[in-house]
Amino acid sequence: MNCAQVVKYLDAYVDGELEPERMIEVEAHLDHCEKCGALTVLRRRMKNEIAALGDGIVAPNHLRHRVESLPGTGTRRLKVAIFAAVPIAAAATLLLVLTVGPWSTGETGEEPMAAVVDDLAQRHARELPMEFKGPDPSLAGSWFRGKVDFPVRAPQLKLSNASFQGARLSSVQAHQAAHMVYTVDGHRVTLMIFPVNKLVVRGGDTVRVDGKNVVLGRRNGYNVAVMIDGDMAYSLSSDLPSKRLISLFTELSI
Repeated sequence: MNCAQVVKYLDAYVDGELEPERMIEVEAHLDHCEKCGALTVLRRRMKNEIAALGDGIVAPNHLRHRVESLPGTGTRRLKVAIFAAVPIAAAATLLLVLTVGPWSTGETGEEPMAAVVDDLAQRHARELPMEFKGPDPSLAGSWFRGKVDFPVRAPQLKLSNASFQGARLSSVQAHQAAHMVYTVDGHRVTLMIFPVNKLVVRGGDTVRVDGKNVVLGRRNGYNVAVMIDGDMAYSLSSDLPSKRLISLFTELSI
């Protein structure tokens, strides 16, 4: 898939509306294309900023009825309603916020923690197909060798009520990531392993686990916990409570 094709599917990709096969093709391109990766980050910021502004904007009744009759998802209709209801001057201000607002990258290209949490939660929500399947997570570590530019240490299970489901290649903010899925207490848990690199993985609620910082976040109904271990980050995403995710860092031998 080339850049032009990725741009065509980018809105649906950011909204999580692509079929799994097309999603894999887009992500494979984003893994090596910095330009499209940066565009994806911008589209995601725009979506977040528009959603944040939506609660404070009330459209006229006639406009609301027209928007509700449009085809597409509620998210897409909300975007149309906001830009139609906001005056031109306010829309210009909105565009400025989307471009250089609080979600923008720093001078060193570092991504804000909120964008990282958004990405991790979306990866979990999509339930993408696994490229490696099997009950033994140690074999997944070998499977990743040569596929990513960093060593992958697949956590061993210490829980009787937990099982390893599989692994796949993925990305976090256009950076390579190892993506693994477990079932714990009957809930799906996504583990992402990726180098910290230039990503800002700090801020929000932070707790200490075995002498390491764990940053907590929540997006779209999912809890996210990110632990920093040297130059690597390990994230857990699930609908499990945050306290349970924190305990898993010890129980999964991460």
